[in-house]
Order: sequence, then C-alpha cells, then structure tokens
Amino acid sequence: MNYKKGTQTRGCMKSVMRYVSQLSKTLWEGQQLISGIGCQPETAFDEFLSTKLLHRKDGGVMFYHMVQSFPKGADVDPRTAHEAARRLAGYFEGCEVLVCTHVDREHIHSHCIINSVNFETGKKVHMADAQIQALRVCNDQICEELGMPKFQRDEQRQSRGMSNAEYYTALKGESWKFELMRVIDDCMRYAGNREEFLALLRAEG
Repeated sequence: MNYKKGTQTRGCMKSVMRYVSQLSKTLWEGQQLISGIGCQPETAFDEFLSTKLLHRKDGGVMFYHMVQSFPKGADVDPRTAHEAARRLAGYFEGCEVLVCTHVDREHIHSHCIINSVNFETGKKVHMADAQIQALRVCNDQICEELGMPKFQRDEQRQSRGMSNAEYYTALKGESWKFELMRVIDDCMRYAGNREEFLALLRAEG
C-alpha cells in the first residue's frame, strides 16, 4: 500500500479521477472494477466539490491519492483486490472515496481518491506520519483476512542506456523502459497542463 498527496486544484482532481477510471484499465471479465464510497463513481467529482463548497473548504489540499499495489506476478484476483481497496477506503469514515482497480499492468493495483473534506463533520482530513502508519497496519490486516500479499515497497531501479539485448526484449513488449514510454504517452493525453501531467505520473508511481 502506497500513499500520495494530491495536488491542489479542481482541474487536477478531475483529471486524476478521469485517468484512474479509464475503462481500458478497470475492465475485468465484463465488469468495471470501480466503486464509490459515499458517492457515485459517475458523479464523484461533483459530489467531492459539493461537499467542499457546502463546508466552505474549497482550497488547500483538494484530495488524497492512495495506491494499494500487489507484487508483480502475484496470484491476486482483481475482484478480491477491489474488495481489499474498498475495505481500506473505510478507514476514511465519513469521506467520499472513489475506488478504481487497475488490471492493465503486470501488477494488480487499486487507486483510492479521497475527498479532503469529511462530508459528515465538515472537517478537513489530515494525514501525518501517525495516520499513514495506522493506515498501513489496517492494510496489512485486510490483506491477511483476504489471503493476499502484504505491503512491500517497490525496488528502486536505476536508469541506464538500452543495450542491444534489452532493445530486442523491448520489441517483444517486455521492457520496463517501453512501458514507461507508454505510461507517459497515456498521461499526456489526459493532462491539461504540466501540473496535471505530473499528478498523473505520480498516479502511476
């Protein structure tokens, strides 16, 4: 489980929601793995914004972006992964959360977009180190209950030039560098400006 803070504009929040909700990323065996906690997925942006305007808190941190990711090659059923993300979203009681599970990569992962304003109390959500640690403990408990792998940090990879062998591997669609190029192109199509582009790249880790 990884956690990322969203940037601060309405446009960026809308772009991230549109990006993580793509049919090509969330469709699994005829079912789109998208849920709304306290909101409808189709109108999540409008509902997030209405809550902010109702409580006069349309500024500062607009949303939080949490990614629950499982190891590459792990035997993870996408529907179970989606249920794990829905349960984890319950940590943010009283907040609207858009939950989208992506099945288009070698590792199954879910995105949770959390409204920074609690629609029940009107209070702003604050995520300090203590809350993030509690969230990770909650994630581990949920994964254990569902028989899924627990949180692991992605290994950092150093970027180097492409060797001949790596180039031929890339031609078969197996290179991480070509995957990165694909992600960048995808993000550019959905971003309206530099800020949104960077936010979408963060969404892909």
